Amino acid sequence: MTSELKKYYLKLIAPAIALFLIYGASEIFHFQDFTKLKSPDFFPVLFFVLSSISAIAGPLFLRTIFAHKMRNKNMVKSEYFIKFEKGLISISMLTPFFCFIAIVCEFDKFYAASIVLLMFYAIYYYFPSQKRIDFDKKIFRVNE
Repeated sequence: MTSELKKYYLKLIAPAIALFLIYGASEIFHFQDFTKLKSPDFFPVLFFVLSSISAIAGPLFLRTIFAHKMRNKNMVKSEYFIKFEKGLISISMLTPFFCFIAIVCEFDKFYAASIVLLMFYAIYYYFPSQKRIDFDKKIFRVNE
């Protein structure tokens, strides 16, 4: 179960890592000048809110819904649990893309730093480690 979730996690985070690597290489070798990209004034606030939703509020809401659905069940099937975990990972892995936009569009330092911190939180917290998966399986009484 954990290996399946790790593969799913890596599949979702790989494009964001590739974008950051390409952007970094283009800055180092001056392939393209991204500093000419100007965003509308509301973009920093919009992407800060979207990052907050994708890193914190969305997964919390999904977790609450899952816990509410499974509250009367003695055991939860592992298929439902895997689907739930993939949903958490899917929502949280939107944050690195929002961070990429914040960096490329050169948002104000407050918004850019906040989005970067939210990205690090999402990447770290929703990584499907064995310890976290075991803890969630214990909480939701997953039937193996």
